[in-house]
Amino acid sequence: MSRAAGRVLAATLAVGLVLSLGSAALAAPIAALKQFKMPTANSQPRAITNGSDGNRWFTEGTEFTAAPAKIARITPAGVITEFAPDVADGCNFCIITDIAQDPGGILYITSNDPTLMRFNVATQSFQTPVQMPNTIALGGNLAVSATDVWITDFNNDVVWRYHLSDGQFTSFPVSDPADVAVDVAGNAWFTQPGDVNAPGTSNIGRIDAATGTVTTTPTSDGSTTVAPRSITVAADGQVWFTARFTPQAVGRLNPSNNSVTLFPVTNTGPSGIAASPDGSVWFTQETKGNAASITNAGVITEGKAVKGSGPFGITVTPNGDPWYTMMAANKIATLQLR
Repeated sequence: MSRAAGRVLAATLAVGLVLSLGSAALAAPIAALKQFKMPTANSQPRAITNGSDGNRWFTEGTEFTAAPAKIARITPAGVITEFAPDVADGCNFCIITDIAQDPGGILYITSNDPTLMRFNVATQSFQTPVQMPNTIALGGNLAVSATDVWITDFNNDVVWRYHLSDGQFTSFPVSDPADVAVDVAGNAWFTQPGDVNAPGTSNIGRIDAATGTVTTTPTSDGSTTVAPRSITVAADGQVWFTARFTPQAVGRLNPSNNSVTLFPVTNTGPSGIAASPDGSVWFTQETKGNAASITNAGVITEGKAVKGSGPFGITVTPNGDPWYTMMAANKIATLQLR
């Protein structure tokens, strides 16, 4: 929820907002669903990303389970290997939040500890962690470009930029940042769920990588407000997001004119979202128990639903197959499209 008003933001409000309400059309279910059981009981896999080794990498352990914090690798064949960080790796009984890889083959991992963990995919070993600039920094979701790691920090109301070249941090004051993604130019896009009862607090934001200018676009049509959570940038540059809580929707922002289109969904629980190489995006439906794709025209194609599985994080491989975590079922799932 939004904090007290009056915070000074290094931002300008995007103008010329055009918001239109789309209607989502359902296509026939597709693809074969494969599920792989976790080796650790009740580990609740959460965030997932692609690795340069051709495998998927994901996180384990949340505040709702006694299972230890780990990251894990799953091969295309479904073989899972787990790696547990210790205090020297930057995890002091931590709860891992997110994971993403840089161009050099290093996985960056955030948690509720004020450290940025690192893991070398090639050597399969943890590297010296990076200390966050603030001792109360809460490493939230992250995204990695060719030059930077972008990290949301709810505790400090900032988005951090960690420069890969010199190891320096830059902070951007942003109220209640939730998720972050980067576009091909290296600009960061983030969500502000805000308070749906406080107009102007629920936004999609953009940080210009070259100038540091922050702009925001409200996700409201004046009468209906959605609270954006997860975010991704599609192959065509469109910015997509999910609104998990009522009203539920999948939304699209066109950066060329700041127009926003909402595709309402009901009782599906849209959660994680990821871009596909073909220009569509995939998202998990936590309540319904499946993953689904959506096109620019708003056509939704759903995978097979597994009741009570709690799909959460999602990524899409170069060949277009979505892989996603099933937190409640303690599994990793994939839809084989070809």
